[in-house]
Amino acid sequence: MILDYRTGDDIVAIRDHSQGVFLKGDVFTAIAMQRNSCGCVILVDIGLKSDRRFTKCPVCDMNDEKTDNIWWVDARSFRKLLSRSEEADLADVLSEVFAEELNSLN
Repeated sequence: MILDYRTGDDIVAIRDHSQGVFLKGDVFTAIAMQRNSCGCVILVDIGLKSDRRFTKCPVCDMNDEKTDNIWWVDARSFRKLLSRSEEADLADVLSEVFAEELNSLN
């Protein structure tokens, strides 16, 4: 899965967190991003804090020792939050594509 955002972007959760720390539709800012030491996933800091001594990889279940109090979460759980103008542009493009597809079927 390709991430469509980077550090500093506003992002929206596209699924609920397995432990309920965020829910689908919640909006955050991507404060920082890093690859998990096993290399399976990219993690994002959304401002949550944790006193846990490790981060568990959601893919391979490897425990990664932490040196901070950040609750790093799987970056695949988020998408870039679009502005109103970006939403409108996307809707226009999709409308044109669908109209062309319908015309080609007739």
